[in-house]
Parts: sequence; C-alpha cells; structure tokens
Amino acid sequence: MKYSALLVLFFALPVPLYAHHAVAPNFDLSKEIVLSEAVLTSFKFVNPHVYLYVDVPNEQNTTDEWRCEMAAASRLKRRGWTAETLIPGQVVSIKGSPGLRENNVCHVDAIKQADGSILSEFAGRPSADEVVGGLVSVEDAQSRPAYLPNGQRNLSGPWVTTQQSLDVPVIEPTIEGKQAGLGLVRHFDSPALSCQPTNIVYDWIFERESNEIYQEGDEITLKYGYLDQQRTIFLNVLEHPLDLSPSVTGHSIGQWEGDELVVDTVGFLPGVLSYVGESGFSMHSEQWHVTERFSVSDDGRTLTRTYTFDDPRYMLGSYTQQDTASLTTEPYVPYGCEDLGGENNVRPALD
Repeated sequence: MKYSALLVLFFALPVPLYAHHAVAPNFDLSKEIVLSEAVLTSFKFVNPHVYLYVDVPNEQNTTDEWRCEMAAASRLKRRGWTAETLIPGQVVSIKGSPGLRENNVCHVDAIKQADGSILSEFAGRPSADEVVGGLVSVEDAQSRPAYLPNGQRNLSGPWVTTQQSLDVPVIEPTIEGKQAGLGLVRHFDSPALSCQPTNIVYDWIFERESNEIYQEGDEITLKYGYLDQQRTIFLNVLEHPLDLSPSVTGHSIGQWEGDELVVDTVGFLPGVLSYVGESGFSMHSEQWHVTERFSVSDDGRTLTRTYTFDDPRYMLGSYTQQDTASLTTEPYVPYGCEDLGGENNVRPALD
C-alpha cells in the first residue's frame, strides 16, 4: 500500500479519546494503518455497527478484501450520515486500527474520498443537544388533545430522551448477583452485539432513539427505538398470571392513578441490568420486579418516567430513578440491527 504526502498529512489529525476507549478491546490502537486507493464493494449502514467492505491493492498487483467497522448507523445518522453517504465502486482511503483477532479487519478513524473530502467516525453516544432540533414546538404540543376519548391522559408519542445523563442506578449486588456478572465485558457479552434487547429500564433511554407509545382500549404498547423492544401494558388485568412464560420484557399490568399511569412488571428472564465496567456487569435475576410511573407535563411536551426496582436474589435493597423524554417530530423507526462483527468481536476460545 502506498502513502501520498497529502494523505499522511491529513490523517495525522488526532482521533477523539472517546473513540479510542470504546474500540480498544477489539482493535490494536497502538498501530495505525492506512488503506490507500481502496475500492468500496459494499457499505452496510446497519446497527450496532456500520461496516465498509473494500478491495485494497497489494504489492502483488492483486487486491485484498478488508472489512472495516464504524459506529452504529443510528449514531452516524445524527451526524449527517445516510445509507448513500458511501457508494459501492467509489475509491477511498481509510485510516484506522487493525483488528486483534482477525486479519484484514480494521476500525475506521477517518475516510478520505476521491474529491479530497474527509469523513470522520464519531463514536460517542448521542448528546441531548443532538436531538433538540426535532422537538415539537409549544404551539404544536398544545394542539394535541390532552386526553383521549376514553378519558385516558394522552401519552402517545414519539418521545426522545433529552436529559443529560443516560445512566441507570448503580446497585449493590448480593454475593450471587456479583457472581452472575463476574467476568462479563461489553465488547464480548453485550446483548446488543447479537441484536438482543438489554432490559425495559435501560433500553428506554440508552441511544436517544425515538420511542413510540400507542394507546388503544385496555392496552398500551411501548415500542422502543433501541433494539426494537416492544411491550404491552394490560389495563384490564389486576394480577399477573401464575403461569407466566419468562421473557426479556416481562409481563406488565397497569392502572391509572389520576393522570399518572402506574405499571407493574414481573416475569423476566435473568439478564443484564447495566454495564458497570471492564470487570463485570450488574445483573438481574428472574425475581426482578419493576414499577414505573408515567406522567405528561401540563404543556404536553415532557414525559416523565419514575421507576423503582428490586431483586431479592441479585440486589440488596430497592432502587429508584427518574428519566425524562420530550415530544419529537422524529418518528419511531425500526432499529435495523444486523450482527456483522465476525470473529474479531467474539471472545477467544480457551485453550
């Protein structure tokens, strides 16, 4: 591969630290590679990672096939990317870092197009500032009915998280709870890597995707923009069935206390609560119990969710937190998840 003076000069620009931190476990950030005059054969604009497939000229006057990873399509979309930003057949040069467990794999830091323009990879989670441009105006919010014909407070959306923090409570685990998450790491064990939801608390806010609420009769449906999770809240059921089939979303029953929707959920499969760090995850067991209270502000623009959860098997005590979302003009869209990470993102087998 050849380096042009202009290419080397431009690609000497520093890469944000947040990008380095996020990809470090799967790519060798101590090494920098440049794939020059690469021909794009495919551009997969999907979640949880976007992938470029390129043919790269080699010294034998043939080409090598490479797969290069970027951030999630949902994140890049907020920074102006689309599925047509890169077109198969165009020639590009890619600066990045090589994969740790697979040959001819890289993580993208920047892409130089034939016209000299540069596309940067922004890996950080979307900020609140990136979603406020699509919020519903005061006037439009006031034109919505505050109540539905059946008397229910109007919770229908789409809603997008606009609070600064996207964290969930840090729990104190029981001994068994700590053991359940020991050794799990995000770059291998996150359910999202295999396009699976995490849980009903975490996924509601995580990526600032638009969540949709539908109200119809005795049922309320919550469609999560992150990982396509969907829940049904049954308003005409007073108690959870004894023969529940456990699931990621559990079984939700609800009732109205004035204008506030109170939701009680049990019947979960054991799973991840949150990603604590490199040493392990916070986990919940099948005994996880979640209560949520949903309310809408007087102006109709803000949805507040206050939740409390406990899990006598995996957690000490109970935990309460609140998050807020704003009415948005950006509709719910399917997350479009497709796992294309290959062997580079898979935990190595023990010898």
